Amino acid sequence: METTGDHSQEQTDLGADLLKWVEHERIGQLQTYSRGRMLFWQGETVEYVYLVKQGAVKIYSISQDGKSYAYGVVGAGGIVGLTSLLQCIAHESLAEVIEDTEVIAISAAEFNQLLCTERQFSLLVLKKLAQGLSLLASKARDAGLLDVQQRLKHRLVELARDHGSATDKGVKINLDLTHEEIATLVAANRSTITGLLNELKEQGFLWKEGRHLVIIPPVHIEILDELTRSVVNGEEDEAKKWASKAIDSGVEPTKALNALTSGMNLIDRMFNRNEIDVSDVILSAYAMKSAIPIIEDKIAKSRQKVHSIGRVVIGTVHGDIHDIGRTLVAMLLRARGFEVIDLGINVNCDDFIQATLKFKPDILAMSSLMTTSAQEQFKVIHALREAGLREDVKVIVGGGAITEKLKQQMGADGYEPTAHRAVELAWRLTHSS
Repeated sequence: METTGDHSQEQTDLGADLLKWVEHERIGQLQTYSRGRMLFWQGETVEYVYLVKQGAVKIYSISQDGKSYAYGVVGAGGIVGLTSLLQCIAHESLAEVIEDTEVIAISAAEFNQLLCTERQFSLLVLKKLAQGLSLLASKARDAGLLDVQQRLKHRLVELARDHGSATDKGVKINLDLTHEEIATLVAANRSTITGLLNELKEQGFLWKEGRHLVIIPPVHIEILDELTRSVVNGEEDEAKKWASKAIDSGVEPTKALNALTSGMNLIDRMFNRNEIDVSDVILSAYAMKSAIPIIEDKIAKSRQKVHSIGRVVIGTVHGDIHDIGRTLVAMLLRARGFEVIDLGINVNCDDFIQATLKFKPDILAMSSLMTTSAQEQFKVIHALREAGLREDVKVIVGGGAITEKLKQQMGADGYEPTAHRAVELAWRLTHSS
């Protein structure tokens, strides 16, 4: 890689110190490049090392089969072309100016002389090299451990940190990057990046101001990622901690809720691919359940409206205190995009009727694990008819005590024996004509 970049306040100060020293000693020549110009090409002999004064330079290489691989974007204080000079080899990458840029061009001979004679200069350059190695190691870890969306978020945060300016709602990335250029930074194809950027826009993580991307504050992204991670790992205490931190830090509650459902969606996909078992799904469901009241309380106080694809009232019927199955269904429904009112366990017939009157759900879902309490579902459906509500709501029944034959006898609209299939049933019922 032909660059050392800036990746913290300490690193930014280091770049500024290097620029200050070079300018004070009147080293090199100040040159200006417009967007699209090349500082050097892959395979060229190293003639200059460039210290970026302002602007941005993209460092990338092209493989023998024509594919492009980007290493990063170098901003003010970064050095371009150094590693090839030190190795006494031709440039292994290309350096393209992507914003109007000023650089201090130092000839290869002068740069080598400075390294030998100027202790302060050598020390600053050595530290920049160490930072470049640290960045490479971080990107290597990302490539091995993170999926494409996570890598995209990481790169956007880096770009905002190194080339961003604060706005009222977030950080504007002061680079005019195409989707293709972002894709090379993330090691993904352009169509995938376009889809993921659209998803992040829909989730409120980013938006555009003119030709520039604006992302929410990076600390908010970190909190939301931790919320998702706590659900995936099934950590109730962590989920509650990060939900509280989200509210305290000013994260929009709907974004925090979306982060929880993203974690549950990931768990659902992993379960369907047989990568985890049902015990892992249950742990994740309880982690999500523990954090939701914290966020929903904030939503209620702010009177924000949460978009949903349908409203479901769910509960375990009177005489039954089993909680796991109903909780799992409720969490998966939330992850799918439903608004869920969970009445809990041991819910009597009148409470189901009152909840139907109050919340006007699209679906009423009842669970019964025990045969002795299965008759309660008959009672609730009968009471719905008596109250004139039966035609207004779809009824789903489930639990270990229920069968397809019982569902038909009680006149319910649907029955599925597993949580995942129950969620699919709810989706079909709300999307049927």
